[in-house]
Amino acid sequence: MATVKYIIRNKKSIKPVSINYDISLSSTIRLRGSTNIKVIPQYWDNVKQQIRNVVALSNTKDHLNKQLSNFRTFVFDKLSKYDTNNLNEIKDYLKDDIAIYLGKKEEEKEEIITFYTFTKTFIEQSENRVNETTGKKLSVRTIQDYNRTIELIKDYEKKTNYKITFDTINLEFYYAFKTYLEKRNFSVNTIGKFIKVLKVFMNSATEQGYNTNLSYRNKHFIKPNVASENIYLNTKELKAIINLELKEDPLMDNARDLFIVGAYTGLRVSDFNDLKEDNIKEHQGKRFFNLTVKKTGKYLSIPLHPEVEKILKKHNNKPPKKMHPQEINDQLSKIGKKAKIKENITINSIKGGETITETTPKYNLIKNHTARRSFCTNAYIAGMSTLDIMAISGHSSEKTFLNYIKITTDERAIKIANNPFFNS
Repeated sequence: MATVKYIIRNKKSIKPVSINYDISLSSTIRLRGSTNIKVIPQYWDNVKQQIRNVVALSNTKDHLNKQLSNFRTFVFDKLSKYDTNNLNEIKDYLKDDIAIYLGKKEEEKEEIITFYTFTKTFIEQSENRVNETTGKKLSVRTIQDYNRTIELIKDYEKKTNYKITFDTINLEFYYAFKTYLEKRNFSVNTIGKFIKVLKVFMNSATEQGYNTNLSYRNKHFIKPNVASENIYLNTKELKAIINLELKEDPLMDNARDLFIVGAYTGLRVSDFNDLKEDNIKEHQGKRFFNLTVKKTGKYLSIPLHPEVEKILKKHNNKPPKKMHPQEINDQLSKIGKKAKIKENITINSIKGGETITETTPKYNLIKNHTARRSFCTNAYIAGMSTLDIMAISGHSSEKTFLNYIKITTDERAIKIANNPFFNS
């Protein structure tokens, strides 16, 4: 059992000397030091371990004896709380605690992790975080979405005086924050993106033990979304684009060629815009694009369509020159207009909680991603099996793939009519 004893070393001194503590944790492990209390040795009672009751110290001895008693109590209290039986570890812990108690060392204050301090660290670490599925770093766009979500939460807090903590992110907050975003005129799917990011933050904080509020897992705390209006170009429309004479506008000409490569390979713009001559391979007399796609890290081998071969021949057996994706998008609506792809398309969207219906010519809706959607839909209509299309497009889920199939009821009826079942 540990003992605490007070010792005065220079007992013959006529001046005040330190009262030292001598803590015995075992026969061999001891801890010694000064209590910061001084007394003239003749006034010290070593048997009673306290300052004598003398007139010279009548105004201070009770206070000093109380300090010594408190110190002893402090030591035993600390010893009872250490979660270890290792006496050397106990000695080190006690040494630090005594130094803090006597003011010789500042206590290390535990950092309080708030929602904002947690998300700040989370976002900073995300810049080097690797997606466990793809093995690649998170995209710049993902980091931007993280930062934008925090900006909006802070703005909501400022405008409503609703204090944001882990505990206040509940259903009441969810509905109010969603209304705030609707009033900011964000679309439903954009609001869904911000809610998704918030749930990522909360889930990570929960896993790391900083959050115990599970309201974000409530079935009503959902990421809102609506089916987006996306178009595809059928083979006739693609031919109209291919047949355009664009030699006088090299920028538009190159953008058209990149788009057509995408429309006959099913690649995302990040991939069809970055193809190199080295990606062209030949096997058993057939030519392919071989590449590892950026988003998923999957290796794909895509047969070269005759239209793609024409473009490669035009560019000296090389893919078209790389362009900034936005530059391609800027040219595509002009290209679609030149190709007279002007069917009116009705678009329904939800903004500010209200359904908005707009009508616009189809060429205004042609974007980089239209190429990928066109490939999937046209291949599906042509009778290529879903599995084969997915092998080329790189979709891992049939459910996700089917979202890319944008055909009318009549087109689907024709596809069904061409099935052997209706021709036997």
